[in-house]
Amino acid sequence: MSDTQPPRARLERAQRRLLTVARDRYAEDRLADAVSAGIRQVVLFGAALDGFAAHNPYGVRILRYPTAGFEPAALCTGDPVFAVHLGGCTAGPRLSTALGLLGDCAPGSEIVFDCLPEFRGGTVTLLRDTGWEMLEELDSRALASRYLDHATPTAVSIELRVARARVRHNAGRLPS
Repeated sequence: MSDTQPPRARLERAQRRLLTVARDRYAEDRLADAVSAGIRQVVLFGAALDGFAAHNPYGVRILRYPTAGFEPAALCTGDPVFAVHLGGCTAGPRLSTALGLLGDCAPGSEIVFDCLPEFRGGTVTLLRDTGWEMLEELDSRALASRYLDHATPTAVSIELRVARARVRHNAGRLPS
């Protein structure tokens, strides 16, 4: 980071990094809840939770997408899965692909993903159309309040949203 950056840019960069850590912590907390509820397989999209994958404290089966040898059919074992789709692919086609791959998984399967605020309405529609229901959505202030010692100042325009959804019992079928 250059010392020639304006103070506001340095502050926003620092806060964005803190919010990224809070977002990842949220995903790991929801994963811990899922493991406590009996989930034994996890799907990581992209580079989501690389640190967790390296040490896997729960001994769960971890599948990465995309990787050579990833077979979506391997997810449909009759047991629910927990998926994490964070960073870089926050809306649109990539999230749609992830939701579609997981849409036929057992009821109780969940996903944590991040999304851009301008795609908010589209996210709800995308979830509904791919057989998912929104369980929780947190904006940057809620993440900061939950995981950081201070709230994000209102003067800084950082917007990050993280959401958790669960596959509905009619997963894989478009609503009528």
